[in-house]
Amino acid sequence: MKKSLGDFIELTISYVIIFLILREWLIPVMQLTNTGLFHLFLVFIGLSLVLSLFQVHPLLSGLVKFGYITWFIVFVNSESPFFSGQTLPFLMHEWKWNMTTILSGDFGQVSDSFRTVLFLALIWMLIYLIHHWITVRKNIFYFFALTVFFIATLDTFSDYDGKVAIVKVIVLGLIMTGLLFVKRLWLQTDAPSNAIGKWKLVIPMIVSVMLVSSVAFFLPKTGPTWADPVPFLKGVAGQGNVGTGTKTVGYSEDDSRLGGPFQGDNTLIFTATSRDRHYWRIDTKDTYTSKGWILSKGNFGKNVYQTNTPIQTSLQVGSPEKERQIQIDIATPMPFLLQTYGMISVSAQDSPLFIQDEHTEKIAIEQQNGESKLLSNYTISYSEPEYSMKQLQMSKTSTLATLDSSFDRFLQLPNTLPQRVVNLAKEITHDKASVYDQIKAVERYFSSHGFRYDKKEVAIPAEGQDYVDQFLFDTKVGYCDNFSTSMVVLLRSAGIPARWVKGFAPGKPGRMSDGLQEYRITNDNAHSWVEAYVPGTGWMEFEPTIGFTGNMNINYDIEQDTTQQEQVLQPEKKQEQPKKEEQAPKKETSSSTSSSFDSIWTWVKKLTYVWIALVILMIIGSIALFMQRKTWIPKMQVRAFRKKEADWTNFDASYHVLTKQLSRIGLRRKDGETLRAFATRVDASLETEEMQKLTAVYEQHIYGKDKQEVDFMKLKESWENLINRTIS
Repeated sequence: MKKSLGDFIELTISYVIIFLILREWLIPVMQLTNTGLFHLFLVFIGLSLVLSLFQVHPLLSGLVKFGYITWFIVFVNSESPFFSGQTLPFLMHEWKWNMTTILSGDFGQVSDSFRTVLFLALIWMLIYLIHHWITVRKNIFYFFALTVFFIATLDTFSDYDGKVAIVKVIVLGLIMTGLLFVKRLWLQTDAPSNAIGKWKLVIPMIVSVMLVSSVAFFLPKTGPTWADPVPFLKGVAGQGNVGTGTKTVGYSEDDSRLGGPFQGDNTLIFTATSRDRHYWRIDTKDTYTSKGWILSKGNFGKNVYQTNTPIQTSLQVGSPEKERQIQIDIATPMPFLLQTYGMISVSAQDSPLFIQDEHTEKIAIEQQNGESKLLSNYTISYSEPEYSMKQLQMSKTSTLATLDSSFDRFLQLPNTLPQRVVNLAKEITHDKASVYDQIKAVERYFSSHGFRYDKKEVAIPAEGQDYVDQFLFDTKVGYCDNFSTSMVVLLRSAGIPARWVKGFAPGKPGRMSDGLQEYRITNDNAHSWVEAYVPGTGWMEFEPTIGFTGNMNINYDIEQDTTQQEQVLQPEKKQEQPKKEEQAPKKETSSSTSSSFDSIWTWVKKLTYVWIALVILMIIGSIALFMQRKTWIPKMQVRAFRKKEADWTNFDASYHVLTKQLSRIGLRRKDGETLRAFATRVDASLETEEMQKLTAVYEQHIYGKDKQEVDFMKLKESWENLINRTIS
């Protein structure tokens, strides 16, 4: 009884350490992919470990995990309670939509809920493998080393700061490795029941690790001996020194000169507590100059609103029954409001005035006497709009000609815009029946034609070079300003009104309380995106930047036409005369192949966190196969030799296979040791006489001049018995 209790306590400590290590795995994945609900993922990890700890039957354990995943998906993505009549239709719709999307090849349109299911399934498999390592192999070193490598790689090549995480993992990994080492050592001795003696080793080991780690953590440290390897690696790859004039990231009023790299800045700007994820809109600009954005000239008025009164904008608002609130806490004072889609009103203390500029839709904060006012916090009331797919599909392109002159400034293009930009816009949109489909085609263009998101290796256009033209045809490398500006210009070239929007991306999810998620928005979250006008619906937001996901809420109230989806997903090809096709078939094939490779590469980059998890699982699987090679390799060899003919050639090969397997289990032939002495030692170790029989025949085969007749079938049985003994 004492032994069982002691083993349970040891396993509990091991699982607590594994939980803390997996938490350090999860943090960078959540940060780099802007994934929220961190605590719900932690709960799933903890639940899986608890089920393994108490050795719950696999069927019951699987049902519990499957139930949690189902609740997770419904809780996060559905407005209805889990135990309601809407849950099953919602799950069926998600299943139908994702299966249709996958079968049509549009992997980028897979819903967030399906990606969440895949991620949780990966965690499920990883914990199962870790459980095997702890309980069977009693060795976690490779997982520990892989974790350090994973965090160190992200710390070096991404924006994630993993210094503290690496220290935590090393301390936890050393404790875990020590516990399992003592466990293995104790099982090899003759006193496994002496639990007190075991803890006399474990406790000093844990204290020593904690003491040494604490001293090492707080001691002063010198700077790095070697230079940062990242610039060197990028230089070798030919990606260095593309842009000049590095700027600091953050919201800025002046956008007249775009391009070039910028330095990161994680200064906290504000914190938002909300039920939903939001884009934080500040203002729009309408005039593209070939280098950047400015405001058009004209007489535009200003609207004045008081606190807690409805604010009118050009954007849609959802139904009143879905009204919710967002609490905004300002860390860096700003003299303007942060807006969200579906905003109804703003409530703040001291009764400030909100002055809305009709030109940019920017809302300034002023006092009653006209002076600027800085708020420390305020509350936004909103109702997220829902767009009908049926109505969007009715936005015929012919209706664009009926728009009044107020939309002219959203169709403006510079006279110097290269013709190939206009041609590309027409090529992308020429076969789309609705305005909405044309907009989505332009939005998807960047994810399937070899474009790459990068904050630093970004070019600045030359004096006579157009900013959009350079990005679309020359570099294809940039950040949000490149993608959003290019989409606006392409839409305008196709005759669709569009405007450039500035503000902040949703930010980093933090703690969650009472169903409300906290988001921390820093200067690094400064962002730009696109608003386009869809006749019959109005202005809608679109997100062309690779790696970012918009918040648009679409009600798919029509049956999905998979044939149409497949046509949309096909790379648009320029229509050519049959004669030209006959003259240059090789060139067309090359272009199609290049486009296919670009599409595949873009798709791979879009699912970065999934591929990271898959690579990690492949590495873990390879390590597991290597550790189990003493078992599966001889089994495969037994099956192979069963099919071979019994003769001297195959006997010679099988004997060498046997000696290699003996070497794997620790029975290696010593230097100077004769084959007979070696065979005697093997038989003594394995408690057989088979090795001496095989060796006698082998010596006859090697050294004998007159080979006697032997029964190869009996030899094969003896060989197989020896192999099986090495496995057991």
